[in-house]
Amino acid sequence: MMKRLILPFLLMFCFYCESIFVDFLPTGSFGRDWILVPHFLLVLFIIMGISYFRNRALMYAAIFGLLFDIFFTEIVGIYLVLFPIAVYVSAKLAKFLFSNILTALIISIICISLVETIVYGMNTLVLRKNMDLNEFAMIRLVPTLILNAVFFIIIYVPFNRFLLNRKKEELNE
Repeated sequence: MMKRLILPFLLMFCFYCESIFVDFLPTGSFGRDWILVPHFLLVLFIIMGISYFRNRALMYAAIFGLLFDIFFTEIVGIYLVLFPIAVYVSAKLAKFLFSNILTALIISIICISLVETIVYGMNTLVLRKNMDLNEFAMIRLVPTLILNAVFFIIIYVPFNRFLLNRKKEELNE
């Protein structure tokens, strides 16, 4: 029973860590006006989409996407839709590609780029935020991709191993 609670607890912890990360690393921390957006939870969902049960990963992505919208965004529903889409895309891409850490990293970068670009588009259209595409790419997208790629590299092996063991245990039950 306790093993079933580890994954939701880990996801909730990551959800909480994203907001703490933003508080402790304000804009301009590296001497530049970079906007670093931690998508640690999304990275975990992408790894889940690749290595775990896709439908369960989609369910977690939708639930946490709604929580993310409620707590952090001005447009309710965007992450509720985008997190499951990212999981679905990652799962489908992983079926066509040989799944290893490099392809999983590339899939992760693609999905985070997709999410960030759609959020940028929605912020521009709905909220009338003024940031041109070049500024978005250089100030927000590239630093965000680097940050989340570093997180991915740190977390991939232990989290993937955990998911594969958990999947094996659930299939044997």
